[in-house]
Amino acid sequence: MRDHNKQQKWKRRRQTSRILLSGFVSFLIVFGIHITLTLAQEAVPPVQQTKGNNLIAQVSSNDAWRQAAANNINTYRKGDLTVLVTNANGTPVPNADVHVAMKRHAYNFGSAVDENIVYSGSTNPDANKYRDSIPHLFNQAVIENGLKWSKWDNLELRPRTIETLKWLRDKNLTVRGHNLVWPSFQNSPPSLETLYNNTLKQQGQAAADKVLRDTIITHIRDEVAYLKGQINDWDVINEPSDNNAFQKILGQSVLVDWFKAAHEADPNAVLYINENFYNNSTHGDQYESEIQYLLNNGAPLGGIGIESHLMDGIISIPQLVSILDRLAKFNLPIKITEFDIFTSDKQSQANITRDCLTAVFGHPATNGFIMWGFWDRAQWFENGPIYDRDWNLKLSGKVYMDLVYKEWWTDVVGKTDANGEYKVRGFLGDYEVTAKNNLVSKTVSTTLSRNGTKLTIGT
Repeated sequence: MRDHNKQQKWKRRRQTSRILLSGFVSFLIVFGIHITLTLAQEAVPPVQQTKGNNLIAQVSSNDAWRQAAANNINTYRKGDLTVLVTNANGTPVPNADVHVAMKRHAYNFGSAVDENIVYSGSTNPDANKYRDSIPHLFNQAVIENGLKWSKWDNLELRPRTIETLKWLRDKNLTVRGHNLVWPSFQNSPPSLETLYNNTLKQQGQAAADKVLRDTIITHIRDEVAYLKGQINDWDVINEPSDNNAFQKILGQSVLVDWFKAAHEADPNAVLYINENFYNNSTHGDQYESEIQYLLNNGAPLGGIGIESHLMDGIISIPQLVSILDRLAKFNLPIKITEFDIFTSDKQSQANITRDCLTAVFGHPATNGFIMWGFWDRAQWFENGPIYDRDWNLKLSGKVYMDLVYKEWWTDVVGKTDANGEYKVRGFLGDYEVTAKNNLVSKTVSTTLSRNGTKLTIGT
């Protein structure tokens, strides 16, 4: 959602925020409490308290949501793998060595990536480290700006987006497309508003409305068709609750038309609506209403996006879970699409990352958790969750690595039983399984699904 051209503005605002925060230091010491400072919108938000249910990171290990998440992770994120080892005659082999090695999560863990760095071809250490980190950390990516309408229409910039898409797919990442319609003139090419106003002036309202409708539909069809087969998920509509100029002009039914146009151009892409939704407010009611309207009117809606830029207020993990519960009623996959945290407190950033990851991965309705940038020098307000400016792993980065590639990762060894079988309950995803019988060793690739997988390896 966010552009790098806003970084300088954010630097100035962060400096202002630091000055404001420092003025409260003596207050904190005198009263001996942890407080949260509510600053103006777009400023760096407050440091997390350590007590209470109104905060996003809960420090107690006994919170009910944690146990519920753990139970759900075991139920919904794992499957039973049975490996049968046989000899050349097809006879089961007891006591054979088996190594079950996970290679890729089925769940989507990803980040927005800067197409300028990926495309640059630069051999400087930062660019190399950036490119090397993407497939090491993630299995899904979203190009930060290059697929937005204004950037896509810039034919000088388009090649770097195309090459970045190819690079990501070559690295075995799936790709999200963000976004097709951000329904306001300010988030569309300037030429669109000019065309609309000129048509309105010269030909009247009906003609202006028609040219607006036709131009948006043409854009959707052209971009999606051009990238057919390369994009797994499309954010067809971005932030329609706050960006609704086009709906006001053309009517709400145009939302359905946009989804249908995208589906016709690429029937295999999963089509999302993407929105800010942090609490059970009127904003949340509006998002639900939009989703229900799309479904009631035959839109090929395939998924629900929740941005999760945690800046305008801080919610509790139980509140986050209630949001997921609330949207789960639509029976569509829910994805956290733009996660980041506005805080300068590194431990708080780690706690929030840990708890959000756990709650989201532990909710059966979700299918992905996407960060909006991971490295401070290529993140829209220079505070990504993984690496600082000098490539030091942050506390929140360590949390991510420990959860995604240790706690939620399966890599085990064992021996077959008397029936020649080795059984393990592992996390869903792609595996390499190696069986060794005497001097004969064989490795087979397989995918573990929630329904379980049975694999026979002849040695």
